[in-house]
Amino acid sequence: MRAFLSTLVLAAASTLVSAAPPATGVDGTAHDLSITGLNSVTMATRSCVFCHTVHNAGGGSGSKLIPAWNHTTTVSTFTMYNNTNHPGASLKGTVDSQPTGPSLACLSCHDGTVSVGSLLIAPSGGGNTTYISARGGVSPGTGRISSGAALIGTDLSNDHPVSITYQDNLDASLQPAASLSGVRLYPENVTGAKVQCSSCHDAHNFGSPGTTAPFLRVTMVGSFLCKSCHKK
Repeated sequence: MRAFLSTLVLAAASTLVSAAPPATGVDGTAHDLSITGLNSVTMATRSCVFCHTVHNAGGGSGSKLIPAWNHTTTVSTFTMYNNTNHPGASLKGTVDSQPTGPSLACLSCHDGTVSVGSLLIAPSGGGNTTYISARGGVSPGTGRISSGAALIGTDLSNDHPVSITYQDNLDASLQPAASLSGVRLYPENVTGAKVQCSSCHDAHNFGSPGTTAPFLRVTMVGSFLCKSCHKK
């Protein structure tokens, strides 16, 4: 029976991989970790459950990161981007000592230390910890992201700063916070709010090929995403 199920899952996954993901929504994208998802990482039949739960959300560090948070939050120690490890940098914003808010939620899968199916409330019927059809860089043995572009790791010193305050009042090369369009700061687009992973990325929208895919809020064509915040 297990071999039969494996065959069915792989066949379904092959069909989905050949099809273009939808421009909006989670279903059918790489963030759909269910049995019918693009990556078909687990045997679970629901897609939203990997981040959200209707009841009994939370339970420990990170429980209030995002609404109805359902995923185990990473406890890794991260190396943050700052002026110390980048001597030529002149960041005006304050970088948190560790990732906060939405960035910590994203890294709870993308740092590679927590299984994608490690949930606070498991879906009905289970299947969230069975990774026989894992793909997209997820290890079939551990359920963790272990390779590929999805693996960010714990060294963030070579990535765009996250959990950093947006100080357009101190840095003339930044667009005015209140004028930002498409991209977003947290909790809102005001001076001193924070830049997080989801300032540029939208986990719920795959986007359009060649412009905003995968999961970008604004097109990269013509460096428009960069110019949304940076004047030069």
